[in-house]
This record gives sequence, C-alpha cells and structure tokens, in this order.
Amino acid sequence: MADAILWILAYGHVLSAIAWLGSGILTGFVVGPNLRKMAPAAALEFNARIIPKITRFVEMAAVSTLLFGVLLLYYNFHGDLSFLMDSTQGYILSAGILIALFTAILAFSFIVPSFNKVAAFAKGAIEGGQPPPPEMMKYAKRARLSSTAGVFLLLFVLAMMVASGFLF
Repeated sequence: MADAILWILAYGHVLSAIAWLGSGILTGFVVGPNLRKMAPAAALEFNARIIPKITRFVEMAAVSTLLFGVLLLYYNFHGDLSFLMDSTQGYILSAGILIALFTAILAFSFIVPSFNKVAAFAKGAIEGGQPPPPEMMKYAKRARLSSTAGVFLLLFVLAMMVASGFLF
C-alpha cells in the first residue's frame, strides 16, 4: 500500500510539473509570438476567450505541482526533512524547491495577472467596439517576458530535480 501512495504522489507531481512547464512553453513561445501575427480582430477574440482558460490551467498546474511535491517529499522521507540541509542531494533538492517557489510567485504575481489584464482589455474592446487601450500592449509584453522567464526557471528546476533523483 505504501508503494502505491508513493507512486501516486510521484506521478501526480511529475504530471503536474509537465503541465506547468508545458503551459509556460505554450504561452511564452507559441501563443505570445503568434498573437502578434494574427489579424487584430482575431487576436482580440483569442485573448478574450482563450487566455483566461490558459491562465486557469497554469494556476491549477502550479498549485498541484507544489502540493504533490510537498506531499511526496514529506511521505517519501517520513516527515524527516533534515536531509535537505545536510547532504549534496538535499542541497540540490532545496535549491530546486526554492526556485520552484520563486517561479510560482512569479506566475501568481506577474504572469497570470498580466495575461488576465490583456484578456480583460480584449473583452472590453470587443464589447465596447473600441480599439484596445495602449496599456494592453504593455501588459502583453510583461506577460510574454515573465512567461519566458518562468519557463527558463522551470527548466532549471527540472534539471535540479533530475540531478537530485540520480544522486539518491
């Protein structure tokens, strides 16, 4: 039974992390650059309808990654987390955890709010029949840049998690 719980937590953590990293790649490297190439009306429609769904997915993926990670760490080491501060593997894992937490803070402080602001501006422009305000581009750029930074941070976290797994 214990092994089943460990496997469930490990798979939950890994699949959530894949979703988080994948959604970051999607927004930073696919959606952002291609929105600038779309017709203005199509880009507004996409921003108003699809971006809120993507941001909810990012939020769920980030939270579930952190939740499964904490549960996995606690369960796997029976609540004794002292190894995080007294071994090379623990240092690597601790650094990865801290960077993941920083990335989550980045996501919830800059990435998601910026994308949500772009979606709100787009929805307002569609409903009001007016062109989007100039601030929309500022938020779009902030969303794109912070999303790209988040992807690189998550790739670094991934490298640290893999390294710590091979050292255990």
